[in-house]
Amino acid sequence: MDLKRSREMRKDEVLEVLRHVHDPDYIDMSVVDLGLINEKDVKIIGDNIEVAYKVTAPLCPFGAAIGVMVKYALEEKFGTQVRVKMNSGHLQENLLSRILPDERKQKELLKKLELYGILQQCVRI
Repeated sequence: MDLKRSREMRKDEVLEVLRHVHDPDYIDMSVVDLGLINEKDVKIIGDNIEVAYKVTAPLCPFGAAIGVMVKYALEEKFGTQVRVKMNSGHLQENLLSRILPDERKQKELLKKLELYGILQQCVRI
């Protein structure tokens, strides 16, 4: 079911989509199940979604990939602009704040995730 913008979006709908985005290190658990994203991490501003997230370990090798997959899943499902960022105070916050807003870097990472089958394995929408 495609939830393109025909009515106001709700946080629980966003979280339901994110229950189908899985951490590559914990493939059987979603980012919601792992507590990486919860209701307070989601903001809906007009037609746009903002999501802050954390990762399971201070030096998680998939930190940027998780953010890119969250953005991809929500944009695919809702057809709206999505901004994703690392929660404040995290060890990787500075690094990821340079990667996540950069569309070119996001697309490069998304292509790599798709090439290696990670995107298909971790995003099940």
